[in-house]
Amino acid sequence: MAKLVAGGVKLRSQIDAKWPKRDRRSDGWIGDSAHSKRKSDHNPDKNGWVHALDIDENMGMRGVWRNGRTARRLANQLRLYAASDLPGSDRLKYLVYEGRLSSGTYRSTWWNWRSGNWGHYQHIHVSFTAKAEKDRRVWPLPVLATSREQRKKWTADLERGSARYLHGTRVP
Repeated sequence: MAKLVAGGVKLRSQIDAKWPKRDRRSDGWIGDSAHSKRKSDHNPDKNGWVHALDIDENMGMRGVWRNGRTARRLANQLRLYAASDLPGSDRLKYLVYEGRLSSGTYRSTWWNWRSGNWGHYQHIHVSFTAKAEKDRRVWPLPVLATSREQRKKWTADLERGSARYLHGTRVP
């Protein structure tokens, strides 16, 4: 039986709580028949874990048109969190959004957005590592904060946690 990794379930629940009326048309986690024909984190692994989550970019902010500003903020905060030394940051494998990919794979582009033909223009694709299989910790992203105090603390933590990366001294 396929199951989304615990870290993905927690991230999705935080997003749903923050934006309960958001558009979910591009949401997904388990691969369709097209995914099953290739290697994809949307396909269950040998233990049934699915290591990918797609999050629709429209958080339901205003109007009927898609609004990716909030999704961009979420994707960028996920990227900074992944690049940080904060607890749980090792749950992220890579991100894809607006044709760009970000990962910790290559030292020269470590958690920077890389342009290319990566697709994912209507949703954020989040891939998780094996660490996310059982890790149900909260994702401490300022955009997901539920109070002013929490947002302030998470912003300071994210800035401090990713400071070495932002200033070029982080060694992957």
